Amino acid sequence: KSLGPFLVPPCPAGAEQRGRPQRGRGRPARRPLTMFRWLGGDQRRTKDSKAFVDVTEALQKLYRENLFPLETEHDFHHFYSPALTDADFSARPMVLLIGQYSAGKSTFIRHLLGRDYPGLRIGPEPTTDKFVAVVNGTSDQIIPGNALVVDKSMPFTQLSHFGNAFLSRFECARLSSPCLEGVTLIDTPGVLAGEKQRIKRGYEFETIVRWFADRVDMILMLFDVAKLDISDEFRRVILAVKGNDHKIHIILNKADRCTTPQLMRVYGAMMWNLGKVIDTPEVSRVYIGSFWDEPLVNDDMRRLFESEENDLYTALAQLPRSAAVRKLNDLIKRARLAKVHAYLIDHLKKKMPSLMGKEKVKKELIANLTEVYKEIAKEKGVALGDFPDPTMMREKLLPLDFKSFKKIDKRKMDELEHMLSVEVPKLLQMIPMESESMDLAELSQVGAQASPFAVMKVGGNTETTVYQNQWLLAPNVEEYRADFMACWPNAQGRVTGQKAKSKLIESKLPSNVLHKIWTLADIDKDGLLTLYEFSLAMHFIKMRLDGHDLPAALPQNMLVPEDED
Repeated sequence: KSLGPFLVPPCPAGAEQRGRPQRGRGRPARRPLTMFRWLGGDQRRTKDSKAFVDVTEALQKLYRENLFPLETEHDFHHFYSPALTDADFSARPMVLLIGQYSAGKSTFIRHLLGRDYPGLRIGPEPTTDKFVAVVNGTSDQIIPGNALVVDKSMPFTQLSHFGNAFLSRFECARLSSPCLEGVTLIDTPGVLAGEKQRIKRGYEFETIVRWFADRVDMILMLFDVAKLDISDEFRRVILAVKGNDHKIHIILNKADRCTTPQLMRVYGAMMWNLGKVIDTPEVSRVYIGSFWDEPLVNDDMRRLFESEENDLYTALAQLPRSAAVRKLNDLIKRARLAKVHAYLIDHLKKKMPSLMGKEKVKKELIANLTEVYKEIAKEKGVALGDFPDPTMMREKLLPLDFKSFKKIDKRKMDELEHMLSVEVPKLLQMIPMESESMDLAELSQVGAQASPFAVMKVGGNTETTVYQNQWLLAPNVEEYRADFMACWPNAQGRVTGQKAKSKLIESKLPSNVLHKIWTLADIDKDGLLTLYEFSLAMHFIKMRLDGHDLPAALPQNMLVPEDED
C-alpha cells in the first residue's frame, strides 16, 4: 500500500505481553470483615451490607474510625480546621463565588438559575452583605444562620463556632431549580478596600472564606473589566484560599464592554495583578465573557465568548461526577497533614527538658521551626510540602505548653497508615462506577443536545467537532476541477504524489495531517489521485481548517461514485 508523499515508513515495533498468574482455587484464609470485603466478591453479603457499596458512606466511616481519633489526640482542630461531619461528605457539590463588589457574583447566580433567589438584590453598589447558601428546595424559603447551623443534614453546622456576629450575616435561600439539584451555590459579600471595612464587618471575613474554600468543589473568582485593582482585603482573601489552587477558576466578567484591543490589555493587566498575589508558576485558568442575559455591547469576540462559556458551563455541569474524587482527595490531604502534625507535636514534646529551661527551649524551637520541619522530614521520611505554614504555626504554638502535648499513639498512627495504603486504593476502585451513574447538573445554558450556540464539551466535542457529520458528505468534483487540471494529470487522468503535494501544502497544514488526508483520499492506494480522490483531499483540508477532526476511516457514503470514470 502507498504511504503517500508525507510519511517515511516507520520501523516495526513489538510489545511483549506477560501473563498474569492465576489465582488458586483453594479456600482463602479467613480474614477480618472490612467495609471493602464486597470488593473480593463475597456473595454472602446481605441487602443491608450493600449500604457500604457507596463512596460517601465509605468516606464517612474512614474519617470517623481512622482519622478523627488521631486529630483529637493531637488537638488538630485547634491548629487547622474543625472536625468534619457526615454532611460534609454527603452534601451536594458546592461552588463558592468571591470577588469585589459589583463584579457580577449575584448576577451570575441569577443567570444560572434563570430567576432571582429569595432575598436577592442586584445593583452597582455593594448589595450582597451576607454569605448566602443557595440550595434546592420545594418552595421559596429563607433560613437564618442561627437556625441553619443546627440542621445536621446541611454541611454548615461547624460555622456555629464563628459566633453570632457572623451568623447574623449568614443565611440559606431555598428554591426549586433544576440547577440546584446538582450543585449548591455560595454567594458572598463583595470584597471592599481598606482596613476600615474589615474591622466594621464584625467577623473575620478571610477566615470564613477559608472555611468554605476547604469544603467547596469549585471557587469562582470574578473580576470586572473596569475594576482590576486588587484591594488589601481582596489580597488577604486570595491568600486565604491558598492550598485550594486547583479549585480556583477565574472569570473576567463583562468582557463585551471592551473592544478586542482593549480586552487584550485588560487581560494582561489582570494577570499582572494576580501574579503579585498568586505565587505559582502555572497560569490560572481564566474564562472570558459576559455571564448574564443582556445583549452584547461588542460582539466582535462572540466566538471566543461562546467557547469560554461552554468550557465553564461544562465544568459546572460535571461537578456531581467529580465530587467523590474531590472529597477523597481532600480527605487524603487532611490525613497527610494530620500525620505530620502528630509527628511535630510528638517531636516538640520530646525536645522539652524535664526540669529547668523550658521557656528557653520552647522559644528556640519556635524560632527554628523550619529546621525542625527538616529534621522530622528526614527522620520520618515525609515530604516537606506536607508541613503547615511555619508563620501560622508559630502563632498557634506560642501560648501553648509543650509539656502538655501527647506522644504518638502507635495504634492510631498504624490505623491512619492502613487507611492511606490499603483502604483508599480500594475506595478508588469504587469511584469510576459511581461517577458514571451520577447525573450531570442541569444547566439551561448548555445541555446534552448541542445547538449552534452552545455545546457540552464532553467526549471530545467542541463548538466545531460536534457538527463533524455535516462535512462527511461526498464533495462536488466540479468545485475542484480547475485546481486538479492545474496539477497536470497524466494520460490516465491521475495526478502524481509530488504534483499533488505542491497544491496540498498551500493549506499550511503540518505534514502529519496532510499524510492522514492523503491516506483517506487515496482510495485505491496506488500513490496517484483521480479527480474524485483529489476532490476528497481538498474537501478534507477545508474540513480541518474549519476546526473539525478528520474521520478515522473514509465513510461508506464518501467512496468513489459508480459513475466515476
